[in-house]
Amino acid sequence: MTNAKSGSLTALAEFRDSQYIVLAPAVGNFSSMPQPGAYLPGGSFVGRLKILNTFYDLCLPGDVSGLVVTDSEKDFVFPVEYGQELFRLDQEKSFLESEKPTVQLISKTGEDAESEAGCVITAFTSGIFYAKPGPDSPPFVAVGQEIKKGKTLGLIEVMKTFNYISFPGTDKGDAGIIKKIYVKDSQEVKLGQALFLID
Repeated sequence: MTNAKSGSLTALAEFRDSQYIVLAPAVGNFSSMPQPGAYLPGGSFVGRLKILNTFYDLCLPGDVSGLVVTDSEKDFVFPVEYGQELFRLDQEKSFLESEKPTVQLISKTGEDAESEAGCVITAFTSGIFYAKPGPDSPPFVAVGQEIKKGKTLGLIEVMKTFNYISFPGTDKGDAGIIKKIYVKDSQEVKLGQALFLID
């Protein structure tokens, strides 16, 4: 993570031939491209854009999602122009909702959450959990905070790629309250580990 980061930008997107084409919203240097084949829900982190000497987290529009299709020959960091294609998201009809590696919502998970009532949000992958966007930034959420669908709860770093954990809502509604946070900032987490309890 870097101290130069100062906010986020929303990527541009066009829909053609059953794919979303994700485009750069500004001129800069793009990095941290998501892994090919990964499923990205709307509003999720898709990379970093360095504009002059400032880093911005690049996020998908809320209504754009799909499986990542990238050009494997692209460098880890490469210059982009406004409107330049970064990668594509495949809208394969046969891709089942249950296969999407997004936040899992279950009533119980892990030893710490077995007796808790509410929806437990678990880690969708193993990695390093970050509770805030930068070293000098406040946490994304706090205990007692009311949240709505799409709210960023934290980040999980996997091989220098930061993946957003967003609140997807529950079968009871699109809002909730943070009842408990099971993990600390910069803590290593495992797939399926309980992260948040939402009332």
